[in-house]
Amino acid sequence: MIIRLIATLGLALSFAAASPQMARADAGDFIGGAVVGGVVGYAIGKDQQRKKARTTTTTRTYRQGIPSTSQGAQTQTALNYFGYNAGRVDGQVGRGTRSAIERYQASMGYPVNGYDFQPYQRDFLMQAYYWGTSGGQATTQLSGQPLLMAYRRQVQTGTTVAAAPQAPAQTTPVATPQPSAPEADTTETASASLPSLFAGGTTGPSLANRCSAVMLQTSTNGGYTTLANMSDPDFALSEQFCLARSYAMARGEELMADVQGLTPDQVATQCEAFGNMLAPQVVSLSLSSKTDAETQMRKLALDSGLSPEDLAATSKVCLAMGYRQDNMDSAVGSALMLVAMGEPAYGELIGHHLREGFGVQERRDLAMQWYDASLSALDAGSQAVFLPSQSDRPQLLRTAMTAAQ
Repeated sequence: MIIRLIATLGLALSFAAASPQMARADAGDFIGGAVVGGVVGYAIGKDQQRKKARTTTTTRTYRQGIPSTSQGAQTQTALNYFGYNAGRVDGQVGRGTRSAIERYQASMGYPVNGYDFQPYQRDFLMQAYYWGTSGGQATTQLSGQPLLMAYRRQVQTGTTVAAAPQAPAQTTPVATPQPSAPEADTTETASASLPSLFAGGTTGPSLANRCSAVMLQTSTNGGYTTLANMSDPDFALSEQFCLARSYAMARGEELMADVQGLTPDQVATQCEAFGNMLAPQVVSLSLSSKTDAETQMRKLALDSGLSPEDLAATSKVCLAMGYRQDNMDSAVGSALMLVAMGEPAYGELIGHHLREGFGVQERRDLAMQWYDASLSALDAGSQAVFLPSQSDRPQLLRTAMTAAQ
């Protein structure tokens, strides 16, 4: 099987750029399908872009003195999506974008100041954008600001915020109980309960719904929990979980923009297959120590024959897609792969999943192993991947972890 996957990958790498039609989804060949040259070739593509930038004259017109950032572009995209008219998506947060931010703040009941766009305000905007583009708009048949308000109402009332269109529930007619009914019900219940032993994929509670509720509570509280005002360590950890999830999705959006020859739907299909292959490793997280779980994943990576760089690039894309689609096998499996490939900061995500039981069985004892290892790696100089500019975040996590035990 591994040989066939590697052979498929080789063909994809050879022809993906020249013939997008070759980049077809194949759930049986996760490596050959999920990476398809564009994803694993991300580093090469970025290097080529840098070389081109050094040797050619920039033709895009930028407003002098205003930096262009990926976060700015994401914000503009989301504001435009909900009808706040931030103008051209160029990543430069100027007067037009700040005016759009103020219109968004006013409609949400936030303090209106386009120069003071609080992280929780942006995070809620992005959560709503991911929901809307992942099926919320199709489900509600709304667009613009009404779609954003519908999302907020669903979060406030605790109703299900669908990540994708759902089939209408079937009405079961009431029938007179038969003697065999208890046995049938028992069997059906036992069968339906089996997936909970191997939680993952799209089963179980929705992390998207959970994070939407957390962001709304953060908004009510007036901002994220800090070391100075922390009164509920469990909620503080949930906030940091959802914040890390948002950063992972934003990072994946950047990477997906460089994938050539694949539509977002095709990438989602390949990442679903990626998650299916990693599902056994996800299951082991609730049953094994951190060391054993990493060892199993490294063995899988070695057997694939692919470089750590290729697997890491794929995992970052599929981590984002897993969170966006609420597919926990893809999200958790990708985070574990990143740790196994030498990026220990992603272990924080695994700690969060084990603490709250999303995609895995809840194991707070094992969660502490992942939290400790991730924070220790940061202390030793490992690169932070979530809010790297907030130097006090590791201490906030440590304090919350200790108090929540």
